Amino acid sequence: RGARIGVSVTEAIRRHPAEIAQAALTLHHLSRGRFVLGMGAGERENIEPYGLSYAGQASRLEEALYCIRLLWTNPREYVSFSGRFFTLDRAVIGLGPYRRTLPPIWVAAHGPMMLGIAGRYGDGWLPTHQMEPEDYADHLGRIRTAAEGAGRSLRRFTASYEMRVLLAPSHDEAHRRLNSNALRLGALVVPASVWERAGAEHPFGPGYRGVADYIPSRLEPEEVRRLMGEVPFDVLHLAFDHGTPDQLAARALSYRSVGLRHVVIQNLAPLVDPRWTVWSFRALAGLIRTLRRS
Repeated sequence: RGARIGVSVTEAIRRHPAEIAQAALTLHHLSRGRFVLGMGAGERENIEPYGLSYAGQASRLEEALYCIRLLWTNPREYVSFSGRFFTLDRAVIGLGPYRRTLPPIWVAAHGPMMLGIAGRYGDGWLPTHQMEPEDYADHLGRIRTAAEGAGRSLRRFTASYEMRVLLAPSHDEAHRRLNSNALRLGALVVPASVWERAGAEHPFGPGYRGVADYIPSRLEPEEVRRLMGEVPFDVLHLAFDHGTPDQLAARALSYRSVGLRHVVIQNLAPLVDPRWTVWSFRALAGLIRTLRRS
């Protein structure tokens, strides 16, 4: 009933920032103030196959966030702006805040430039790449530094984290379930940096950024199946959090001391085997209760 809803995440390449600003405000009103606008630089699979340019994606996002906030700040006034990517010529969105509130903007940021954007424009941070608590603390520190440089307060900033979890009755059973086609395919979409931490080299090269660079339509099914078969177990072990509900609760709580305030959980068990769907969601409910009590 009081849960937040939102997009995780959209970009400003396929949609103009004025359209995003108006749609987000509409959803904020319809949800009675519970909408979260998740924004990122975009993924190549949604851009390049359709003739759109992915060049300057981070700078484009920063300019789009500026436009969105400009339109929200002046909802019933004409707004003009001329930038590198977008132009507003006496533009107006018409819809104002919901009970004096605007949708919080959570930025999916991982690299230095995006972390800076999150600090300058974000109300929250939603990283989706697997990282250890010490890496989380370092990235959050960069966001805080960027916010301070822009004269922004992060008092109401929500530091979030997306965890992909594989729940199981025991840790040994979780290890057995990790070795699945679904997660082997998923491992091809995680960044090369995660593979490197597991002591392996990503088949798509050392600069591969994971889902941001993944374009499945450019890969032949036979090649994908071959690459799936070559994924090392150590990569699966590192890329996907796994274990019992209590173990995963402890894992999530280990980030709290370095600044985590909100966790978004993806339940991977139904993808691995649909027969575990009911059990896994019951276990997930227990995991969420544990986190709320803590």
